[in-house]
Amino acid sequence: MDYLFLSLSGLLAGALGALVGVGGGFIVVPVLLLGFAYSHTATVATSLSFIFINSLVSAYHYSRQKRVDFATAIPFAISTIPGALMGAYLVPYLSGRAFDVAFAIILIIVSLFMMFRPQGQSVDRTPDWLGKKVTRRFTDAHGITHQYRFSPGFGVLISFFVGFLSSIFGIGGGIVHVPVMTLVMGFPPHIATATSMCILAVSTLAGTLPHLLQGDVQLGAAAALAIGAIGGAQIGTRLAPRVNSRRLMQLFAVIMFFVALKLLIR
Repeated sequence: MDYLFLSLSGLLAGALGALVGVGGGFIVVPVLLLGFAYSHTATVATSLSFIFINSLVSAYHYSRQKRVDFATAIPFAISTIPGALMGAYLVPYLSGRAFDVAFAIILIIVSLFMMFRPQGQSVDRTPDWLGKKVTRRFTDAHGITHQYRFSPGFGVLISFFVGFLSSIFGIGGGIVHVPVMTLVMGFPPHIATATSMCILAVSTLAGTLPHLLQGDVQLGAAAALAIGAIGGAQIGTRLAPRVNSRRLMQLFAVIMFFVALKLLIR
């Protein structure tokens, strides 16, 4: 029954994560912490392994839809690796209570963003002093042409922080990357989501490997979550072009807010 519950959790997290480009760790981490009483180190390690599978499958399906901006994803992904390795090294030094409080604060911030995030046309707001800006223009598999302009230097700096955040909390850096790419860098939302999943596949692999070598990944739980993630990622990527996810994310934001309160008071 535990493995069935984990697979269902992986299915839900994989679908929602792929739908909005955030990996799904914000579901898996509370499940492992509250439902299975894992240590914070085992929770982070197992969640990262799940996000790697979820983001890899999602990136593959998004690439078939021609929504992944690979010219941007590759340098951003490489920039996440040092931060991811640093985060993996520091995880064991967080006490259980400190981890609960820090993660709860992250959940509250993300839930507020999901509830109140601005809508409308994406506009480039990246600073000019970080180097020459580039313009991307391409047509996806649905025949929609996307064009946007941004500073690659700004994205590289943000990506280092994303790798660190992803690795130390086990939640995937999409909760930072997607908002920054859409609200600051001017990416169309669907392109930001797809490209974020490609970046996550690299950053979570870098964060998972040190934990795997140290024996922190709970392999049975990781396998059950991964089985769900494979199905969930396919559902999320297929729904993404058709669904306006705003109401869904607002409902989920309320759930995340109460999970954060539970972590704070437990």
